[in-house]
Amino acid sequence: MTDAAIELEAEPQRHVGYLIRRAQQLHVAAWTRIASSEISSVQYTILAVLDRLGEASQRELCDEADLDRSTIADLVARMERRGLIARRPDPDDARRKAVTLTDAGRSERARLRPLVDEVQEALVASMSPEERRALRTGLHALLDQGDSLRSRGSLRIEPEG
Repeated sequence: MTDAAIELEAEPQRHVGYLIRRAQQLHVAAWTRIASSEISSVQYTILAVLDRLGEASQRELCDEADLDRSTIADLVARMERRGLIARRPDPDDARRKAVTLTDAGRSERARLRPLVDEVQEALVASMSPEERRALRTGLHALLDQGDSLRSRGSLRIEPEG
């Protein structure tokens, strides 16, 4: 779509934020239909990060998953209640809680992994390989810009609510 064609689109459809929100709604619907109605994609992110790292503090999970502290605290508590993760005091730092996957969490991660790939494919099925690359490149550029603004203090991202 050309810049001129974008300018002719009605509001709010021509705005990137509107399109991102709609894309997120599409992702949530596909996730719920294909992957899980019990485990959210954010919870899956925590499972994947812990699978990769082995163990992490809640602060490290915040950084790895790009979540805020209040969100991660609630998320970790819910996942612990479901038996997917375990928290224990760090023997070297009493203020730190080490978070790890349980056997149930590892099994759930393994079960969901191919379904996550199906969600990905469902979202981009109608796109050519070039369009898929362009989408990922554009989203990475947008997020990099946001990271840059945050690091300079020009942007503060609050949890939705």
